[in-house]
Amino acid sequence: MYEIWLIINTFYELALANLGLVLGTLIIWLVLMVIAMFAKRLPWRQGIKPAILIGMVLWVFYFVMMPGWTKSSFANVTYILDWLVLGGVTTAFAALSALFIWPLYLILKR
Repeated sequence: MYEIWLIINTFYELALANLGLVLGTLIIWLVLMVIAMFAKRLPWRQGIKPAILIGMVLWVFYFVMMPGWTKSSFANVTYILDWLVLGGVTTAFAALSALFIWPLYLILKR
């Protein structure tokens, strides 16, 4: 239980340390959503399926690449919490990518 709390606290502290990046990302996403809202010709739901499919492909890519990006390797991912953190971080990256792909798809698919 302590290790799970440590992981949650670490992500929270990292978000606070990178608050500018987090807020900048949120603002850019909101701007994209507003542009898509006014420039869209397609219903919102038509952008969800491509975003989810691309997000799933990106999840596999992020899962394979993340250990190398963090100067680690799959040989170092031995403990169950290591796998959970790897899966969680890559899921977060893929979900964030899908959230950005959704309005971009609607904007570009005119």
